[in-house]
This record gives sequence, structure tokens and C-alpha cells, in this order.
Amino acid sequence: MVRLFVLCTVCWLAVPVCAAAPPPPLAEKFLHDGKFAEGETVLLLALDANPADDEARFGLGVIQFLRAVENLGKALYEYGAVSEKAPQPFLRLPVPHNERPSAISYKALGRVLDAFAADLGRAEATLAGIKDDEVKLRLRLAKISFDFTGTGKDRKSLLEILTKLNEGRPLAFQKANPDFRIHFDRGDVAWLRAYCHLLSAMVEGYRAVDEEAGFEERVKEIFPRVEAPARKAEQDWLSGLKVVDAPRLRRMRLHLVAVCELNRETWNLIRKETDDDYEWLPHPKQTDQLGLPLTDRQIDVWLAMMEQWEGLLKGERLVPSQMFRWISPGHPEGQGLNFKKLLDNPPADLLNAERIRNQGIDAMYLEAEKGKKMFDVQAVIAVFRLFEGPFGFAYAARLN
Repeated sequence: MVRLFVLCTVCWLAVPVCAAAPPPPLAEKFLHDGKFAEGETVLLLALDANPADDEARFGLGVIQFLRAVENLGKALYEYGAVSEKAPQPFLRLPVPHNERPSAISYKALGRVLDAFAADLGRAEATLAGIKDDEVKLRLRLAKISFDFTGTGKDRKSLLEILTKLNEGRPLAFQKANPDFRIHFDRGDVAWLRAYCHLLSAMVEGYRAVDEEAGFEERVKEIFPRVEAPARKAEQDWLSGLKVVDAPRLRRMRLHLVAVCELNRETWNLIRKETDDDYEWLPHPKQTDQLGLPLTDRQIDVWLAMMEQWEGLLKGERLVPSQMFRWISPGHPEGQGLNFKKLLDNPPADLLNAERIRNQGIDAMYLEAEKGKKMFDVQAVIAVFRLFEGPFGFAYAARLN
């Protein structure tokens, strides 16, 4: 008996002790319950008590980002948006059918988009405060739920939304990872910040010009009730657009610069990872959870394109004169366009193709190409070639 006791004791001591799984982060319960406002309050208080808690800060940033999406969805529901008929990215969010929608106007949609951008700005500012390179946010995404109707009823889970956006087809990860478990890390912080900037840039660009004329005609299939605008669109609608809020184009440019910088930061961090832990955005040696594995070649080509855009947006690269000569034959040879100058101080008729064709680009935006770096459009074409095919858009959307 003594020998048996000793043998059992030795065997028990020889068994490796498994570390207990860490508890779910504070944010997860509020994400699953769809109580984003309450979760934001609780996490803000937690950070007041412990400002160094970057897991809580990450959770807060995710809640604020998803709250921005929910608030946009509530607005679209109020106006009865039919998302499947919308080509515009902001209007494609699948919201429940509203049998009694309010009438939307151009100004009302502008207010909705401005509120969305403000919400994104709050999330980005929170995420920018994360400094711990070892931060982790372990979430089960499948049960994250949204209340687009504002009633607490007919909640939509993230999984339902993604399935609908995937035209009802099952998603690749559903069998192997039904909880849609993702362990977000420091590289994903930079990725989500980049997305906040990208979406904000799109809002700023749209709101910089006056698109009220013809608004009813453009959205009548998306919104069942549209207030008629005071003006009809000109025949050449694009050329008739006027820049009415020039500082927004500068803000758009700065958001896009941040997207380029954060793309570089994202992949610099991800490529240094040595674990393989339910990755959101994996490098080629990690396991992909979404069924969209990336190669080093794809990442390198993507970053090469980002480098070109970053140089253009910062005024370090010029749009070569040869790109304008087919639009405006009189464009001066050897004079490239400084895109930064154009966006920071644009003409009111920025998009007037007839004016550009007949009069060319104002000299104040041109610089001598000699000794300057040029924007290489082949870097952009290389991305399109590399990601062509049925999942090309999904790859590009995932990368930013």
C-alpha cells in the first residue's frame, strides 16, 4: 500500500501543471450583451483606477469602434436603408427592415456621417494610447451583438452580419472556430487604428464637396423616403461638384497619411511575432482564422503601394506630367503635380475636367520633376494583379 501511494504521488508530481486559461477580458461581456455604452463607462472607470492597463484600453477602443458601427446602423435603420442596394460602403451595413422610416435629406445624411467620423476619432484616440507591445485582447467574436433598432429587440450578432455580407454563404472559420475566437495583439492595434483613419478619410472627402444637387436620384433605391433637394444635378455631375469645405480635404489627406504609416507599423509588428495564437492578421508562418492566408509576396507588394501613396500624400513624390498629357495636351512637360499642395489648398472646381482639359492645372500646384521622386502607378497595378480573383476584394479590405 505504501509503495502504491508513493508511485501515485510520483506520477501526480510528474504530470505538468497546465496554466489556467485567463478569464475573458472585461470588455467581452458588454460586447456579447450589446451594452456598448455601459461597457465604455465601466472600462473608462477601470482605466482611471489603473491607467497602465492596456488590455482594458484595447477593450475600450474595440467597444468604441463597434459603438460607432452600431450608431451608424441605428441611423440607417431610422431612414429605412436597404443595404443590399447600396454601392456606397457606409450604406451597406445590413440593418433590419423599417416599416415606418423617416425621410432622409442630403443634410441629414451629412450629419449621420459626421457623427460616425467623430465616433471613430474617439476609438482611434483610445487605441493610440496603447504602448505595451505584449498586449493581448482575447475575444470570442461570434456573439458580439448590435441593437440597430434601438429597442433592445431584433439584435443582430456579428456572425449574422458577416454571413449576410457574404451573401448568406457559411464563413470559412465556422467549423474549426465556431466561437470566432481571436486573440488580438499589438499589430492588430495598429491595423484597427488604420481602419478608423481610412473610414474617417472617406467621410471627410465626401463632405468636402457639395453633392446636394441630384441627391434624391442617387439614393432613391436605398432610402424609401427622400426629401427632394432644391437643385438638380448638372449633366456633367462630377465636373459640377464644388469644394465647399476645403479644410476637410486636408484632414482627409492627413488621415490617409496615417493609414500608410500604420500599415507599415502593423506589418513590422506582425512579422516579428513568434507565437501562433488565434491570429486576426497572421504572417505566412501563422495559422489564419479567416481562410485568407497571406504570403510574404502579397504583404511586400501591398507595402510597396503604401509607400508610393505615402510619398504622394506627403508631397515627397510628384504625379508625373505624362499622366496629365492625355487629359490636357498643353500640360507643361517636366512639371509634376504636388498632390499635397492640391489637397491642402484646392480650387473650388477641383473636379472640373473641362477646365483642366482646356486650361490645365494651376501652376501653383506644379513642381519641376528633375531630382524629385515620381509616383509609380505600377505599384498600384501590381496590387490589383496580385489580388485579382473571387477573393481579391476580401484580401484588400482585410489589409485596409
